[in-house]
Amino acid sequence: MQASLPQCPRCEQDWVHPYRFKDDGAAFSLCTECDSLWWPHEALEVATARFLDDVVAARLGVGGNPWESRLWADVIEPLSEGR
Repeated sequence: MQASLPQCPRCEQDWVHPYRFKDDGAAFSLCTECDSLWWPHEALEVATARFLDDVVAARLGVGGNPWESRLWADVIEPLSEGR
């Protein structure tokens, strides 16, 4: 499976996996090593990477750490390759 996934261009330490937000199903790509996030229309490049914490905080309308009272599993979930 990992051979078909792209390597993270930011950290080069892990693969970029498909994920989605649980609330609305919005898909994105995520490196779980460095928490870099890309939207589907973006090229997987360092210049277009966002940080998961920043995106989650903006979506939830919270400042600072969005994980103080929640876990990743509360907000996001991995997608299988076929979805």
